[in-house]
Amino acid sequence: MAASLLGGAALGPVFDLLLKAVLDVGVNIATFRSKFLSLKQTLVDIEPVFSDIEKLSKALDGRDEEIEMFKKRLMEGEELVRKCSKTKCYDALKKWNYSRKLTKLENSLVKFCQIHGLIQVYRDNKKILVKVNDNCKKLDEIGSMLRGISLTVSGSGIGFTNSSGSSGWMSGSSFGSSNGFSGWSDVPQVPDFVVGFQVPLQELKLKLLEERDQVLVLSAPPGCGKTTFAAMVCREDDIKAKYRDIFFVTVTKTPNIKRIVGEIFEKKDYKVPEFASEHDAMCQLNNLLRRSTSQPVLLVLDDVWSESDFVIENLILLIPGLKILVTSRFVFPKYDTYKLKLLSEKDAKALFCSSAFKDSIPNVRLDLVHKVVRSCGGFPLALRVVGRSLCGQPEVIWFNRVMMQSKRQILFPTENDLLRSLQASIDALDEKVLFSRETTTLRDCYLDLGLFPEDQRIHPAALLDMWVERYKLDEDGMTAMAIFFELSSQNLVNLALARQDAPAVLGLHNLHYIQQHDMLRELVVHQCDEKPVDERMRIYINIKGNDFPRWWFEQRLQPLQAEVLSIITDEKFSSVWYDVQFPKVEVLVLNFETRTYNLPPFVEQMSQLKTLIVTNNGFFPAKLNNFQLCSLLNLKRINLERISVTSIFTANLQLPNLRKISLIMCEIGEAFENSAANMPYMWPKLVEMNIEYCNDLVEVPDEICDLVDLKKLSICCCHELVALPEELGKLTNLEVLRLHSCTKLAELPESIVKLNRLVFLDVYDCVDMDCLPMEMDRLCSLRTLCMGSRLGFTELPNSVLKLVKLEDVVCDEETASLWDSCKEYLRNLRITVIKEDINLNLLHKSSFI
Repeated sequence: MAASLLGGAALGPVFDLLLKAVLDVGVNIATFRSKFLSLKQTLVDIEPVFSDIEKLSKALDGRDEEIEMFKKRLMEGEELVRKCSKTKCYDALKKWNYSRKLTKLENSLVKFCQIHGLIQVYRDNKKILVKVNDNCKKLDEIGSMLRGISLTVSGSGIGFTNSSGSSGWMSGSSFGSSNGFSGWSDVPQVPDFVVGFQVPLQELKLKLLEERDQVLVLSAPPGCGKTTFAAMVCREDDIKAKYRDIFFVTVTKTPNIKRIVGEIFEKKDYKVPEFASEHDAMCQLNNLLRRSTSQPVLLVLDDVWSESDFVIENLILLIPGLKILVTSRFVFPKYDTYKLKLLSEKDAKALFCSSAFKDSIPNVRLDLVHKVVRSCGGFPLALRVVGRSLCGQPEVIWFNRVMMQSKRQILFPTENDLLRSLQASIDALDEKVLFSRETTTLRDCYLDLGLFPEDQRIHPAALLDMWVERYKLDEDGMTAMAIFFELSSQNLVNLALARQDAPAVLGLHNLHYIQQHDMLRELVVHQCDEKPVDERMRIYINIKGNDFPRWWFEQRLQPLQAEVLSIITDEKFSSVWYDVQFPKVEVLVLNFETRTYNLPPFVEQMSQLKTLIVTNNGFFPAKLNNFQLCSLLNLKRINLERISVTSIFTANLQLPNLRKISLIMCEIGEAFENSAANMPYMWPKLVEMNIEYCNDLVEVPDEICDLVDLKKLSICCCHELVALPEELGKLTNLEVLRLHSCTKLAELPESIVKLNRLVFLDVYDCVDMDCLPMEMDRLCSLRTLCMGSRLGFTELPNSVLKLVKLEDVVCDEETASLWDSCKEYLRNLRITVIKEDINLNLLHKSSFI
């Protein structure tokens, strides 16, 4: 039977045999029931990937070698399950052995789909595209001969010449398609409570289902819920039935066509190509959409500004048949426009009360409620934010707020009116003082969010680095996490949490990113820019091309007094800087989009600089030039995102007082391999190193163990990491070691037990790891241990019973069963079980933040 299946059967029946075996044995055999339940759920979750592989195999006239490899893995699994059914309950050794093998089987299937399966799907897609291209070329050549049209093929696409010679306000992320075929791509989530959209929803759906207009504009003032409304439409069944692919892309005020196209490639799980030009990007997008689906495609362009209509025009010209839904605060007369109206007084009151009162029932005078609702003018964003700011406040605060707004005569008919309406909520943050510094308020922290570009996902580590030095917050991030939750509770930011049920002990590491509504960011920038530039404590600079602000060249204003500086440049910036003086800057945030970037030369003169944050918003790691910071003796923290760090190491950058460096989505493998020996010399006082999503890191160099002052080492989501240094035990001051989601890391070095100051150890989602060191009891300071999610653990070393200071174990359900028996010996132990989610989207860039 097995031989016949291996020889020619389709993949589906072999997969079904394994699933059937798991179901049959799982029902009848109690010995391995928990293992079979877990394996069953895994098989159900990964079945779509196997289905896609089989489809591709047929499309490619059979990929026998790879299909046989899949089938062999599945058949080995079925044989193992059948053997388990014959195991006697008293045979402890065989039970232990088979239990271990079942865990290994499950891990291997998940890993195979995560790493090998999706790569094969991606590669096979490419081969299909090559075949389609070949066929298209042949058809086009025939057509050109018949119609007198010449065909030109270049690296940037296919060109033709004819015979005449003419040349919500609130959003969140949703799950997109992860198999490279079809589906949604980042359609935002819809809030639980939405009112006033029932009739507009039906009207807009009718327009989208019509074949008449290729472009439909959804227009409304800022804060009216355009993004939320568009997301609701995309989630309607008849819209999903018509449009096989739905792409949701934020355009922003300064659009970049190559970036927009690159995002669509990523959302389809394709590698982003190098675009020679904007025209080339459009041509490649046209080819992608034509080849990947024959059904209609809906593209939602969110937040398009009036000066960005060229994006729409280019898409229409080069991609005929594409349906485009545009959300904008502006009106585009040339396109069919649906104007979203403000909420009626009834709906506005309902939305406001849902934010301002428990169970939406008012507990203050109704006339105060009516006045506040009326002042918000039907803007959902204003109603939510103002309502949340008044939630739980005594009636006297309501009265003062109403009087303050009536004095300002806020009627909210224009954008500036909305800014003024939200201003009261921002001002209310002044009342909340951070306990770390009496003169620092929650409002100070909120204003710092404006340092980052609109619609950018802000990494929590960047804000923590800023606030630790500027406001003296605790370095473990607990206060920062409290700030984020406080701002979120007032609807001023959106938080993307890794797990909703995670315990507080995980702190900032349970937060993927923070996102601020662009309208609220405008309020922050507007408020700071009201003062003359020479009086501002925060300066936000957005340079388009090489157009510097006029005040930059006015020598009478210099030196400037700002303590926080943000400079944003686009891909057209030439990296030519004009001199300016910022002697008091403590925090510098640089955002750019070019492949190479020259650090501003005036940075060397920022003698008070403590925190440097450099973020490349492009798709590829960028090279930094002029990274000369040795004169900055106060520099304590460097945060780099999507940077090639080789230039930093080759510059032999000696920073005697640097305490923390963060490398996020950086290219670091070559730099570590060639220059790691210089680290103890360059950063003698480094106490924290944070490395995330650096997929070219295979081995951590031994020289890191010479950073003897290191207290925190985080190497997370580095999926190619296979080994830690054998001499890890030399880091005798290490208190925190995070290795979260290093999926190929199979073991911890034995010397780890020498870390007698280690308080926190995280090996969660290290799926290849199947054991802990035998002498775990030597980690005498360990208080928190995170482990689980398909680890191959079948038992714990007896030494864990001597971890007398262990208080928290964060794990999955199966790992928790191993720890239950330890409670008798570890009286202070708390076991927190986290609900598991299989993530087969590890290869997708958007899985990061």
